[in-house]
Amino acid sequence: MKRIVLILLILPFVAAAQKPVKPSIPKAEKALRDGNYAEAKSIIDVTVTNEKFLDNARAWYLKGLIYAAFDTTSNEQAKALVADGFPEAKAAFDKAYELDKGKSASFINDPTGFPMLTEQVNSYFAQRYFDKGLKSYQDDQDYKTALENVERTLYFIPNDTSVLLNAGLFFAPSAEEDQKTIDFLRKYIEQGGQSTDAYAMMFGVYRDNLKDNEKALALAKEAVAAHPGNSEFPKYELDMYIKMNRLPEAKEAMEKQAAQDPTDKETRYFLGVINQQLGDNVAARKWYDEAVKLDPKYIEANIAIAELVFTDAKKVKAEMNQLGITAEDKKKRFELDKVLVEKLKIALPYWETCEKISPDDERVLDNLYAIYSDLDMQSQMARIEKKMKSLGLWD
Repeated sequence: MKRIVLILLILPFVAAAQKPVKPSIPKAEKALRDGNYAEAKSIIDVTVTNEKFLDNARAWYLKGLIYAAFDTTSNEQAKALVADGFPEAKAAFDKAYELDKGKSASFINDPTGFPMLTEQVNSYFAQRYFDKGLKSYQDDQDYKTALENVERTLYFIPNDTSVLLNAGLFFAPSAEEDQKTIDFLRKYIEQGGQSTDAYAMMFGVYRDNLKDNEKALALAKEAVAAHPGNSEFPKYELDMYIKMNRLPEAKEAMEKQAAQDPTDKETRYFLGVINQQLGDNVAARKWYDEAVKLDPKYIEANIAIAELVFTDAKKVKAEMNQLGITAEDKKKRFELDKVLVEKLKIALPYWETCEKISPDDERVLDNLYAIYSDLDMQSQMARIEKKMKSLGLWD
């Protein structure tokens, strides 16, 4: 008798457990809101496969919410219900948008019954996925997973310039995804992003990783046009022209740019570099002088001029070093030494000007020391030596 009573007590529980789940959008939504993830999943799975709800955008949207919740919740039991909720969530969201065709601003209500805007929901899940990505990046150093979560973030907020920039500057490069790096940053720029770092990163990817000189050059030109005041981008363009042995093209492009902007000192400096590379020191000096005229403290142009002037003295010294010990050689060395002194005295003021502009520049100090040494200016040699020691430039 006791055994029969026990069976009777058990049967109702068994019957309830085996009771079939019925499709219901409100019940699925309530279960999700109450944190009953298993119940929410079972109800919504049955709902979206029911003939009555196959074309119901709200049902599919709710499925997206539930599966995205599995993917972003901290509830370990809920996480265990679905290995990876995002693919199902994305498919469900896409289905909802396809059915709704963008007519609804809201698919669900908050606990008070007030409609929740789709934009609000997207912002919520975007933040949750970005937090997951940040944790993988910073704590776990799992860059592939970090990038995956940032891509999921961008599913919800695809045009967010902050996330696009971070994805392109940090997440994708760390995961060694060159094309994704470019894609993220390209979209960032298209959405109005103004950070120069975007161009710098893309240039590096094209030049160093993909070894695509043509695209690197095109990117450098685009960067110059987009940020005409940036002093680094003309260097990128010049670097590629030199690397590709296309200096005449570089000269032509820079001359056009200089003509368009009479205040552009950087372009004038680079024109000096290009002409010097082409062996035309007269033209080089002209452009360096123009750059210095625009900015008397422009150190690179001042050093370039000092180097050009110093070249004459270096040539004389090189000739002296080739002489032997014959009487004729000694006589010629004596004559050349006088010429050298004159050339050094001409070059010295240029280097002293550079020191006033940039007193700790190693290039400047090295050349000043060499000139003072050749002119036997002991006190100045001691001064430069003391300064270089204080800067850690002298052993």
